[in-house]
Amino acid sequence: MKKRDILLPAIIAALLLSACGKQTESVSVTTDSVSVATDNVSADVTSEIVEKTNGIVFTDALNREVKVENPQRVVTLLGSFCDEWLLAGGSVVGTASDSFSNYDFGFDESVVDVGSHMEPDVEQIIALTPDFVIASAALDSQVELLETLENAGITVAYFEVNSFEDYRASFEILTKITDREDLYEKYGTDVAAQIDAAKTQIDGRKPTVLFIRAAASSVKIKGSEGTVGGEILADLDTVNIADANSLLEDLDMEAIIAADPDYIFVTTQGSDLDAALANVEELLISNPAWNSLQAVQNNNYYVIDKALYNSKPNARWGEAYQQLADIIYPKE
Repeated sequence: MKKRDILLPAIIAALLLSACGKQTESVSVTTDSVSVATDNVSADVTSEIVEKTNGIVFTDALNREVKVENPQRVVTLLGSFCDEWLLAGGSVVGTASDSFSNYDFGFDESVVDVGSHMEPDVEQIIALTPDFVIASAALDSQVELLETLENAGITVAYFEVNSFEDYRASFEILTKITDREDLYEKYGTDVAAQIDAAKTQIDGRKPTVLFIRAAASSVKIKGSEGTVGGEILADLDTVNIADANSLLEDLDMEAIIAADPDYIFVTTQGSDLDAALANVEELLISNPAWNSLQAVQNNNYYVIDKALYNSKPNARWGEAYQQLADIIYPKE
């Protein structure tokens, strides 16, 4: 999709200058909360939201109090957040590039590509005159935009989603903003029931797992925390061998052999699946010792869908849990 040149830099500068000095209304909020860890700050995302006649007030993943009132021009800086906002009944005027490459939202040309989620185009964002921006607390490049966007008079909320509980907390906030609690039931409460059903298959074995994330440029072994696949595997009562062995981070084959996991799961990142899997082949599978692993010998090596286990599955969290539960704890 082609980017549109909306406003000249001079107009953008004028927007920034005119918005300087604005102060955000302070509202005292006391809630129960669920803990969310970010790369930038240890914060809580509220599990309860204060509803006011002139908007919704909540605490975001940077521990900032945010007030949102009926936004009409929304920009999302991550494809998964775009998906989540659309599931909540919202619409967007702009979104990050991965919304176009990793999803099939069917946008027309009125929806603007505001650049990579790793390097959002702040001038393009401001040019769209959004009244609400949804950003990632896990990406420094997005956190660094906060002051500029606030100086332009734009309301910004930061979220970080690595687990279903993270998703459910953020999705509740978004559906409160859109006043679509029916969608929270459908894509929040009902999905939680699907997850609970998948977890009934857990049999107490506590199998060991090796979880690998591969891209065209790298292969990394991931622990239980901070990735979708890792969090789901942990919630399914598995033991991630990387959690107790830092050597695995360097793809140490001797450490992998010593741990001898029951299951090996590989998910991919990026658009080139073949290149990612070729990397795994070169760095791990080609090693003669690979075939000595019990997971390989027992045909328990799986390449799993990046849409479910690297990106945020959102409405498909239940499906993601069920697929892994059926592999690890197959029904008789």
